[in-house]
Amino acid sequence: MAEPTAQPDIDPGGKWVSMALLALCEVLAMTLWFSASAVLPSLRLEYGLSDLQASLISSSVSAGFVAGTLTSAVLGLADRFDPRRFFMVSALIAAAANLSILWVDPASWVVPVLRFAVGACMAGVYPVGMKMASTWARADMGLLVGLLVGALTLGSASPHLIGALGGID
Repeated sequence: MAEPTAQPDIDPGGKWVSMALLALCEVLAMTLWFSASAVLPSLRLEYGLSDLQASLISSSVSAGFVAGTLTSAVLGLADRFDPRRFFMVSALIAAAANLSILWVDPASWVVPVLRFAVGACMAGVYPVGMKMASTWARADMGLLVGLLVGALTLGSASPHLIGALGGID
């Protein structure tokens, strides 16, 4: 079994730069969560997706997150690997899975599978980001967790905000 990796101490000034970067990464990564759900009405019109297909596309992310979180917790992945690298690799795989949707038929069974993979990888982003922030906290745990919750909320809501503002062609 690999030795747990310790988070390096962060100097007070560096902590806030690190928190800002972590919050930005959380926002960007969490946009993947509802990205397909935000365009689902358009996909339903253009490709004639059934109710079952639409619900599988939107709910498979949550199912993937549950599976990924349980797997990560049982195997202790966030404790076995450097959390920064685990976060990065999870975000990159999630982004690649989400991007791959562009190359398959929206009505195919592959889309819910890719969305499941996005959700599973989010287990390496959201909880691991919280773990990193908590290791940096001294007397400001509430502030750091609040910043990350705000970042993940903004990231999760961004696809719907873009849709409300007219969307992207």
